[in-house]
Amino acid sequence: MKRILFIFITVLITIKVGAQSSTLAVADSLYTFGNYSKAIKVYQAQENSSYTNTQIAKAYKALGNSKKAIINYEKALKLDSLNTLVLYDYGRLLYTTGKFKKSLGIFEKLKAKDTLNPNFHYQIGSVKEALGEETFIQSYRAAFQLDPQHQKSIYKLIKNYLEQQEFENAAGLMRLGLVNNSEDVKIIGYRAQLYYAKKESRNALLWFEKLINRKKATRYVYEKAAFSAYRVGQILKAINYYEQALKRDKGNYYYHSQLAKLYYQDGIVEKAEHHASQAILGKMTDPSGDYYILGMVHFDRKEFKKAMKLFNMALEENPDYELAQFRLAQVADNYYSDSKAKQKMYERFLKKFPKAKIEIKKIVNTRIRELKEEIHLKTE
Repeated sequence: MKRILFIFITVLITIKVGAQSSTLAVADSLYTFGNYSKAIKVYQAQENSSYTNTQIAKAYKALGNSKKAIINYEKALKLDSLNTLVLYDYGRLLYTTGKFKKSLGIFEKLKAKDTLNPNFHYQIGSVKEALGEETFIQSYRAAFQLDPQHQKSIYKLIKNYLEQQEFENAAGLMRLGLVNNSEDVKIIGYRAQLYYAKKESRNALLWFEKLINRKKATRYVYEKAAFSAYRVGQILKAINYYEQALKRDKGNYYYHSQLAKLYYQDGIVEKAEHHASQAILGKMTDPSGDYYILGMVHFDRKEFKKAMKLFNMALEENPDYELAQFRLAQVADNYYSDSKAKQKMYERFLKKFPKAKIEIKKIVNTRIRELKEEIHLKTE
């Protein structure tokens, strides 16, 4: 009789365990295919365990409910406090929800369990950086030393070296990072920034264009590529990249200002006029350069009265604008009929800018002599 009872109980337990396993398989399937809310209900109906609580936490996390995910991770850890995978997921969730001190404690616990795991050191670095602790860089360095292919640590170290202007150290890590992955967009971007910071414009342009060609360019990349192109005399390329930057930030009046200068330099006067006008409408802190460009547009059109007004506006914004003062004298030379009035405008320039550029002073002094001769001849 006892033997029959034992067999009966064993069969019941087997049926129950089998039923639970079958139900868990259903819950796991629901979770795998993203049916998270239904999966949670099935897991909750099962026996309380570290596994079911972990799966419920992961499902809530996938649904975007961080609060309930944290509660269930904590339930799982009460039942199995040394589960590395659960601790890691829990620590990451604490970090992403801004609970940095608690997260740091979890990753320090994981590091104590396995000091040779580079990712634990990296996560500690991330949390310490978020907390503003100065030792964060040491954790990234430890992760990199344990695994020279840990790209995320390489990014962090490169960024730190660039900020500290330790360019040689940054360059060495960039070379290693590109050996690990020659297509790494982030390191390509850092390489471009390195050359830009060192004012090696040709190399900077080359590396910014690697990002542009890969369709990975941001507004920042187009802006820096444009300036680098301008620095090496590629005006049309600079115009194109500033236009691309402007498409991504239509309210950026700095780009309008730069385009005004470049279009004028390239002889595309109508577009120079448009962009200079847009920059002025944007009420930049110093629109003197844009007034100057508009002044030059009207000067070239021989609209001397308008040009004079614009050069005066440039000087009102920036009284030390040497070139605007010089152009004002030249406009007066073309607009005024009185030679003495013309002469006074040139003399005013020399008085205001006694240390003007030699080329400009030569033009001004020559023109003053010619005007004095004209006045003398008229007097005779």
